Amino acid sequence: MNKEAMKKAVDRAISASRDAFLALAEELEKSPECGFQEFRTMEALKRHLDALGVEAEFGLARTGLKATVGPGGAPEIVLLADMDALPTRGAPGGIMHSCGHHAQMTVMMAAFEALCACGAPEAWGFRVSFVGAPAEEYTQLDFRKELRAKGEIKYLSGKQELIRLGVFDDAACVLKYHSMADSPERAATVNGTLNGFLAKQARFVGKAAHSGAAPDRGVNALNAASIALMAIHAQRETFRDDDHIRVHPVLEESGMTVNTVPDRAVIETYVRGATIEAIRNAAVKVDRALAAGALAVGAALELSTTPGYQPFRPSPELGELLAQSASRFIPMASIDLHDRSYASDDVGDVATLVPCCQLGFSGFSGTIHGADFKACDPERAYIMPARIIADLALELGENRGERAGEIRRAFVPALQKSAYLAYLDECFTEKTFDFKEWPCTKQ
Repeated sequence: MNKEAMKKAVDRAISASRDAFLALAEELEKSPECGFQEFRTMEALKRHLDALGVEAEFGLARTGLKATVGPGGAPEIVLLADMDALPTRGAPGGIMHSCGHHAQMTVMMAAFEALCACGAPEAWGFRVSFVGAPAEEYTQLDFRKELRAKGEIKYLSGKQELIRLGVFDDAACVLKYHSMADSPERAATVNGTLNGFLAKQARFVGKAAHSGAAPDRGVNALNAASIALMAIHAQRETFRDDDHIRVHPVLEESGMTVNTVPDRAVIETYVRGATIEAIRNAAVKVDRALAAGALAVGAALELSTTPGYQPFRPSPELGELLAQSASRFIPMASIDLHDRSYASDDVGDVATLVPCCQLGFSGFSGTIHGADFKACDPERAYIMPARIIADLALELGENRGERAGEIRRAFVPALQKSAYLAYLDECFTEKTFDFKEWPCTKQ
């Protein structure tokens, strides 16, 4: 079958199964689960793959999966989807797919199923994989650290774990999709960039005392945290605009009762930036500010740092092909080719090692990460992106995956896998600063 005929067949297959894909999206949306806990989600995807007659590996990084079709040794095109939901205020049960990951799974499964149903991998001699990645949202760090302590995971994000396990070792290209809220300016984005980050958890330890009767006998951990927040704010003018530094702390814990001097306060924050060097430089200033808060009131500080994500720098070659595929379905004028976001995603870690691209597509209303983020147009939220991704996969897979192989051979990774894993390892740090007996108080 020639290229145009195969493209039409795959496109028809997606449209013919539209109702089944919309049902999958609804099922996934109604069973949201947080990172490394996506067991029902994994089972739903397993049922879909079983019906397709495709064997897969399950339980990768606890709840992830990978299914591959096509001849061994051929260039592999990975269709990558996030699986986890997000704690969201105002959502039923406090958890929902407020980042649209149910749509990611639906879109990539639709493209994968259509390619397999039409026999494209076998006929054209390329491999295509569906990969479900858990735990993209960097939340519930205490739970993840417990899993790490038990040896169930080594790293705190799904794609970092999948990289460690070798899931992307043979990939020629990785394709990804992300939901977007509707906008009059654009219908889609191609290869937008993202910030990387480090994660910080600062635990201020003071001394409890009666707030009314004997506050002089206490050490107020909340005051230490409040001063630290102001000290972080005082650093902002030192951040270079080109580094796109974002520091956005939250006060996670601040005391138990108003009648007791708080003996514990907890701040969590990311230190985001456009480059690893910029992130590290900003992180030093944040650490200094946190320590200053503890020093000011004579508290102790327990400072934990964990590796966040690498900045996402997508493949220009893949992006050019993705734009061409998108323009076959929507006007080129509605595609944003210059999106620069300061959010983060562990697809940046994958793109450090393997050529990646990402399609952003509208069809949602509300605010991303908010309880009102919902699909408002199922055709654009689920079906149209699948048609675009499938079209791109065929462009890459034609003639035994010739184009995918060329892009992979020309790709220069930012880090080799061993160096990347070593970087993650060195980012795990625990430091303690105890200022309860600061020397300058002694004569």
